[in-house]
Amino acid sequence: MTHETLLLFFITDLLFCLSPGPATIVCASYAASGGMRNALGPIMGIHAGNFIWYALSALGLVALLQTAPNLYNIIRWAGVAYLVWIAFTMLRQSKASLALNKHGTVKFSRGFMSGLAVHMSNPKALLFYAAFLPQFIDPEISILLQIIILAAITLITESIGLFFYSSIAAGARSIANSAKISNIAHYGSAIMLIMVATFMAYLNYSEI
Repeated sequence: MTHETLLLFFITDLLFCLSPGPATIVCASYAASGGMRNALGPIMGIHAGNFIWYALSALGLVALLQTAPNLYNIIRWAGVAYLVWIAFTMLRQSKASLALNKHGTVKFSRGFMSGLAVHMSNPKALLFYAAFLPQFIDPEISILLQIIILAAITLITESIGLFFYSSIAAGARSIANSAKISNIAHYGSAIMLIMVATFMAYLNYSEI
């Protein structure tokens, strides 16, 4: 694995991460609801999803998921269902409970699971790790070492993209920081989660 290969992977992966998608939308929606503190959960969940995919790649299980679509379908639809459940849970919260909850602050664990669900239920993730990633792997060198290096690069590029969009959303929230705006942002975040879940469901259905 040459320095040129690593640089090319960094640039390409960064472009992927800076392209708005379900992961960035979820992180931005959490940030709009409760600031950057809210966004940390989904960001870490997405990072965990990346490491799971890299681990599956190292173990050769990505190919297994390709040959066992029913197994992966279960994972994907479970992620979609979880996103919908979280969204409706947020919608059920009253304005009074929001005021007691620091204007929409969401538990880290809930945000983490939302980010993880988005990343594991996105069928394009399987395409990335099955078709794109192998192009940067040199079969003559330790596969495990290369995957660790690429995973570390993805940690950087993914963080840049997610924190970029989350900071914009959090900044917009801080400019118009009021109880009414916080409530609107909170419900808007729930609606965004439903939209992401709907998009994921569409992708999953089109893959069948």
